[in-house]
Amino acid sequence: MTDATTTSTPETATKTFDIGLSVLIPAYNEEESIASTVEAIRKHASCVRDLEIIVINDGSKDRTGEIARTLPVTLIEHEINTGYGSGLKDGLQAAKHEFIMIADADGTYPLEDTPRLLEDAMNYAMIVGARTGAIVKVPPLRKPGKWIITRLAEYLSQRKIPDLNSGFRVFRKDVALRFLSLYPDGFSFTTTITLAMLTNHYKVKFVPINYHRRVGKSSIKPIRDFTNFTILIIRICAYFKPLNVFVPPALVLILGGLIKGTIDYTGQGHLGLFGIVLALTGLQMLFIGLLADLIDHRMKL
Repeated sequence: MTDATTTSTPETATKTFDIGLSVLIPAYNEEESIASTVEAIRKHASCVRDLEIIVINDGSKDRTGEIARTLPVTLIEHEINTGYGSGLKDGLQAAKHEFIMIADADGTYPLEDTPRLLEDAMNYAMIVGARTGAIVKVPPLRKPGKWIITRLAEYLSQRKIPDLNSGFRVFRKDVALRFLSLYPDGFSFTTTITLAMLTNHYKVKFVPINYHRRVGKSSIKPIRDFTNFTILIIRICAYFKPLNVFVPPALVLILGGLIKGTIDYTGQGHLGLFGIVLALTGLQMLFIGLLADLIDHRMKL
């Protein structure tokens, strides 16, 4: 458990954590909520020994940058919108503390739960605020896609994932930097770091939290982002767990080829071309998976 002390008052008991914490807040057109977000973080993350707040103004077209310049934060400004992940990568490299917390500036995450995420920070590589609490205001159009990509990620990673891409989490900077080259510039940053840590056997804890309706307009595009998330999950798992990606479809193709070949030989007295192609394609995919797995193990030596 994190090195913590508890001080009591007549109303409540407050834990303090002997760690340095850098909080990254990517912001794109968040003039309505950026000030209140920073204020909430200063209040609820004051339980750490040393607190740094970094706001990344990602080419906002409203007054986000102007407001952020008046706040007690370190401000990183992009001239143009480069993406959620791009902002977090810049903030991650600029952060000075050993623990990183990320939080959105749109008012959706319960920042008062910050101490809960910090509770076991010393024992885990990452603590994720999983949006599985009593109040979860996810737009209905996103739920089917979210369910599909989560099930795909669980199947490929062979791990239970309560929330794949929560934007409210605490993690160790040194571990996160090991996968820096893999993080995309878009919204898939959180998906990537989750899969990278899980498939590399780092300890990850999911803490149930609520999720509120956002302030302002969302910049997420469901169809485009669903496609990108799906491709990303397969790519990351192929990178770290290639057998999970290649072996199942290879076996299906080989089995399909054997069944088709048996039917052709029984009915026509010879093997059909389609059955042969299916079986050979499956064998080829199987050998690719084995080769990728060998390369992955050699790189870890």
